[in-house]
Amino acid sequence: MSLILTSLTDGVLTITLNEPARRNPLSQAMRDDIVGALTPLPADLRAVILTGEDGAFSAGGDLASMPPQDREASVERMNGVGDFMRFFVDLPIVTIAAVEGAAAGASVGLVCACDFVVAGRGARFLLPFARLGIVPDGGLLSLLPARVGLVRARRLFLDSRPINAEDGATFGLVDELVDSGQALTAAQALATRLAQRAPGSVAHTKRALAGGVPSLESALQAENAGQAELFFTEDFREGKQAFFDKRSPQFTRR
Repeated sequence: MSLILTSLTDGVLTITLNEPARRNPLSQAMRDDIVGALTPLPADLRAVILTGEDGAFSAGGDLASMPPQDREASVERMNGVGDFMRFFVDLPIVTIAAVEGAAAGASVGLVCACDFVVAGRGARFLLPFARLGIVPDGGLLSLLPARVGLVRARRLFLDSRPINAEDGATFGLVDELVDSGQALTAAQALATRLAQRAPGSVAHTKRALAGGVPSLESALQAENAGQAELFFTEDFREGKQAFFDKRSPQFTRR
């Protein structure tokens, strides 16, 4: 049985983490289901929303399965987490997290990997690693500083106190704060708007920024390569014509 629920509307795929009895842990099986829902990536898919079932985003890694049997199993386990995070960060479409309730541990890494984070006011972000005696994982050592800054990320990791949604918005962890119970609705409205953006532009921009703030030289190279490809697409011709016509463009990924 799949551990996720999916719904596709107007080029926006909503993926709901669906193991509420265990607060939707980000297990290997659930990660495999997410990858399966996005492989191969449908040509008409423009955005994906991640949310959790029954008032919680995700409990993160499954503590009951820790520690692994031995060091070799630990390396294999973390390689699997790493492969999943690379897959998700490399998606060439808009990604949005709709967070209600708790997002804990590695699932906060998945939240941070999204292009946009919408959270209900009752959401909480839990980074319990220093309390447990393990290292932050799920890409968090890179993804959280990218959102909130290195100094604040270090403090949040070492302090390990829960981060409420309002503080998350102040820190830059949350992009849009809404009333509790409204995160998914707000995320769907955001996804519908962003799904109208040019797919090639979205993909190239995400690729250029995936590794953090690029050097000036890397940015110039990415701009050069991107324009050499996108200037000659039907989408650019459509975008240019729509600009002069004062209408919304209709992009086709061609």
